[in-house]
Amino acid sequence: MKKRSLAILLSLSMAVGTFVGTGTTVFAEEKSEDKEPVELTLWVTSRAEDDFEAEMEAKFLEDHPWITLNKVVKEGDPGNEFYQAVAAGNAPDLVECSFTMMNTYMKSGILEPLNAYTEKWDEWENFTDEYVNMFTLNDNIYGIPSTVAPMLFGYNKALFEEAGIEKLPETWEEALEAAKKINNPENQVTGYATLAAEWTEWFFQYYVWQAGGDLTKQNDDGTAELTFTDPAVMEAAKYYQELRKENVLQSDLTLKFTDLVTNFGLGKIGMMPFAADWVKDAVAQGMDPDDLGLMLPPAGPSGERTTAIAGTTYVINAKSDQARKDAAWEYISFKTGKEYMENYYTNLATKGAPNPMIIPRDDMTITDFYEFPEEYSAVLEEAKTNGRLEFYGKADFGAYVDRAVQKILVDPNADPEKEFANAQKQCEDEVLESFNEANKK
Repeated sequence: MKKRSLAILLSLSMAVGTFVGTGTTVFAEEKSEDKEPVELTLWVTSRAEDDFEAEMEAKFLEDHPWITLNKVVKEGDPGNEFYQAVAAGNAPDLVECSFTMMNTYMKSGILEPLNAYTEKWDEWENFTDEYVNMFTLNDNIYGIPSTVAPMLFGYNKALFEEAGIEKLPETWEEALEAAKKINNPENQVTGYATLAAEWTEWFFQYYVWQAGGDLTKQNDDGTAELTFTDPAVMEAAKYYQELRKENVLQSDLTLKFTDLVTNFGLGKIGMMPFAADWVKDAVAQGMDPDDLGLMLPPAGPSGERTTAIAGTTYVINAKSDQARKDAAWEYISFKTGKEYMENYYTNLATKGAPNPMIIPRDDMTITDFYEFPEEYSAVLEEAKTNGRLEFYGKADFGAYVDRAVQKILVDPNADPEKEFANAQKQCEDEVLESFNEANKK
């Protein structure tokens, strides 16, 4: 599985020793002894570190003796709580936040524009344009992408073979027909799975895109319009209902996200929306990696196989003072620099079954460190241009979509037009005005 023979890899300490101090790219002209001491506050999810991260932190501090790290434990997803923390005055100087939060954050004034740093960084030209553009607004760069995990479509090759399916489904209709052949209640095998009990808007949005629409519209002034009743939403809803009517969905609609990933790994699901970074989780359940297929999702009525790009990006707190902003950049450029990334993925190659992630740089790819099936490499390249960020305002509006999707799945007599119209009205009455006030330029 691994690209390189682990027996001949450099030891971790030797790998760390090869670093050349990439973190000092912007301020190399100023000697470290001339710098005033700076305490850089970070949010971490745990104080526990593996050997690799401990070595990397030691190397960063050795190269930046004027910087000390104040690590504050913040459980959950620290990036999602950054906005409130900035308002409260207790935010860290930098944070790694999810792609889903960036639309809101870039317009809020809480992020420091990074152009002054990237213009002087000789590695910046190596970052992939698609991800640079995602976090650029009005010519200001607000985030440095660090990890990218595309949402793909997973399928069980063994179940496909048992069902006699030789051609992968390219459309919704073909996927439904394949699911019928795979579905085997007697053996507890589900032909097709999707989220039905929680976070249903997460998967549902992909089907709306594949039908040629979206759940919201972002206006030029940063405000949003709700499009829950768009024809594409109705197409996606009707497809969900068809999957349910044909009995190819999981029979237990109360199964949650972790249950679906577990069942996929146990060989009980034929196909489902599947993120690249879940491969390791499925293999941990005992799935043979050779049975785990990945492709772009089947196309809907639009003919497009659009999917989402998820991931994390580093940002700097605009409210921090200049010295801490500069120190934050040193940390970010170290953690996203080529040498750190090479050492990170070399180390990761020793950890077992890998995830086919996208490295958001053009001067390296995940296949430099692992050998993946040719199918994985191809679909990762396709996802670079087929992926997009989640629908605008998802964090604020998603719960209303969630309830409508659950209703049409649970109640076979539910009218999608009525349910989504009700959801839109409730969302407009309860949160749309405050969202637009907060996000209007």
